[in-house]
Amino acid sequence: MQCDIGANIRRLRLARSMTQEQLAQRLNLTAQAVSKWENGVGMPDIQLLPELSVLLGTTIDGLFSMTDETRYARVEGMLEDVRFLPDDEFEQIRRWLKERRDVAGERPRATLLLAQLYNKRAEEYRELAAPLAREALRLNPEQKDAHNAVFAAESGVLQDWNLINHHKLIDFYKGVVAAHPEDWHNYMWLIDLLIADRRVPEARAYVDRLRGVWDNWRCEMYLGQICLAECDLPGALAWWEKMTARAPEDWLVWAAYADEMAKLSRYDAALAAYDKAIALRQKPRFVDCEESVAQIREIMGDYAAAIAAQRRIIDILREDWGVVEGEGVDNHLREIARLEQKKR
Repeated sequence: MQCDIGANIRRLRLARSMTQEQLAQRLNLTAQAVSKWENGVGMPDIQLLPELSVLLGTTIDGLFSMTDETRYARVEGMLEDVRFLPDDEFEQIRRWLKERRDVAGERPRATLLLAQLYNKRAEEYRELAAPLAREALRLNPEQKDAHNAVFAAESGVLQDWNLINHHKLIDFYKGVVAAHPEDWHNYMWLIDLLIADRRVPEARAYVDRLRGVWDNWRCEMYLGQICLAECDLPGALAWWEKMTARAPEDWLVWAAYADEMAKLSRYDAALAAYDKAIALRQKPRFVDCEESVAQIREIMGDYAAAIAAQRRIIDILREDWGVVEGEGVDNHLREIARLEQKKR
């Protein structure tokens, strides 16, 4: 790829009758930097790509001479690894995905990526909004709209039933289950929504249907959650004990049990269960347990332990997934820096 982009830069530069010095001047660089690109010795910094593509009369993807499959892979990687997409890059990806939706056989993939692209942009704006909303609240501590801005940016809890219930999404997923009654995944998405809205009788009915499709320990997990929604804590705990007894060697069982204990603020029990889950995992390891441990330790005020958990996450990403850079790592580095500040 390094040789391809260098050759493309040279070809496009010459096509526009531009010298290396002229291109470098427009980018506030030295001619030697451009020469290195064209000779395959180095590559342009990612931040230069939007301006470089404009100067050369092409798109960023055009610089790389990407195949459609490579472009798809690049978009998927950027959605995961880039914290904030530049506006030009976002618009190029958006236009390209909209075009691919009209190509036979590509509509499912392009449609999903376009939805993920819009979701990422929404997440980016919420991340940008959060510190501003907090500052606005500090400046206007009695301003209700400032509180609303914080909650909107950071998914705060609302009490208004008409704003928080999921009746439209539940209806959609009931249709998905009806259309694909043998796919157990669909039942789980629907049951999650029904329990969140405390629509307990419907949730029980769908758990019974799930048992008929896939009788798994998750049925006990859901029955415990249903008991909790009915204010029956002993019943909930009994179901979760049955859950762990049913599949004691499955790390996901202990992770699920730990999650329930964390939701009840039984942090010691949660940490013990996360430790069991961590001990049972096989490689490549997911890092959900370590993330939960870091959050619990921070809630308990043990910032050193929270930092240690964040560092373990970075180690696992490197050892098991080969991830050493990008937003997947940077996010945890920011968390470590934030926790270091709290520890002082």
